[in-house]
Amino acid sequence: MFFDTGKPKCGKKCSPACDCGKYVEVWNDVFMQFNKNADGTFSPLAQKNVDTGMGLERALMNVQGLKSVYDTDVFVPIVNKIKELSGSAADTDESLKAVRVVADHIRTSTFIIGDERGVTPSNVDQGYILRRLLRRAIRFGSGIGLKAGDYSKIADVVVDVYKDVYPELVIARDKIIHEIDEEQERFSRTLENGIKEFEKLCKYIQGDTINGKSAFRLYDTYGFPLEMTVEMAKERGFKVDIDGFNARFEEHRNLSHAGAEQRFKGGLADTGELTARLHTATHLMHRALKEVLNDDSVNQRGSNITPERLRFDFSFGRAMTPEEVKAVEDKVNAAIKADVPVTCEEMTVDEAKAAGAVGLFASKYGEKVKVYTMGEFSKEICGGPHAARTGELGHFRIVKEQSSSAGVRRIKAVLE
Repeated sequence: MFFDTGKPKCGKKCSPACDCGKYVEVWNDVFMQFNKNADGTFSPLAQKNVDTGMGLERALMNVQGLKSVYDTDVFVPIVNKIKELSGSAADTDESLKAVRVVADHIRTSTFIIGDERGVTPSNVDQGYILRRLLRRAIRFGSGIGLKAGDYSKIADVVVDVYKDVYPELVIARDKIIHEIDEEQERFSRTLENGIKEFEKLCKYIQGDTINGKSAFRLYDTYGFPLEMTVEMAKERGFKVDIDGFNARFEEHRNLSHAGAEQRFKGGLADTGELTARLHTATHLMHRALKEVLNDDSVNQRGSNITPERLRFDFSFGRAMTPEEVKAVEDKVNAAIKADVPVTCEEMTVDEAKAAGAVGLFASKYGEKVKVYTMGEFSKEICGGPHAARTGELGHFRIVKEQSSSAGVRRIKAVLE
């Protein structure tokens, strides 16, 4: 940002781009007088501002004459709920830190889940950040006596505090409570064993460093993010071999990428006619799942197709009801009955996204991808073989719907 000293030195109509010294660049962003345009020129702002960089909560803390943002009226109801549920008076530095971590992380998680894009805990992208926040809150909360169901009660208070300003949180209240309860249940099943494993590991460390292999095992087996292992190690006076962890993680990622390439091909056991038909049915079912479950976060997590059946893994946090299973079958069979052509176009990934195609956009595609369209019933990036028309598929029937892993469901289906 630039501040006008009011003392022109060059005798010309100068601007912040001039080096005469009239304008002083202020690096701490206190003074805001000019907007820098895309071409590098500057234009005066209609509203001149002073930016302290303190944020809403810090400004509120100063206005209310308090010493901590956690004492402000946007945090007090949340903090009080944590103290009530845990029985903690937060009268020690350790318990005070735990209460504040839980308050901050549950508040943040509530907003992430309540967002219209519907982020849920997972091991990738935004879902991974959310999972880290929730699991760190759960870890600290367990140390002050918080139990199953307590974290969603805290989130409920967050919704009440902010509902007048963020009404979308009220709309998403049930989803927020469900997702937090589900993640708490998933993590609590492994947290106790993970901490025992960590403590056991600490007893046998030679030197002051936890090696990368051990840190990755905690991550891969017990769901401990690296940051959690580093934090727990620091509390006990140890370091973590982060480079070693990253090397193990890279190996794991390469294996996962190989699996992603297989999914991109459709998970096909072969490329025969029956397999191609079942592969085509998988596309129709993927779209039907999104519509019936009314959840855009429902996405493919794996696929394996043989001439006899299809197996399809997808992200979803609960078992489907019999009515939902029947609705998916009906939608797929309606698409088959419509007997629309299966067309293929080559385009860039950006063009595919703009066209509304479904795809594993985290994967490394080439410059061009194939997009298969089946009328209004499906549009998806894929590299495998397909039927010429949906009418060739016969009758679609789901044989089984079951859990595959945490947050992932599995469907087995056939064409008759």
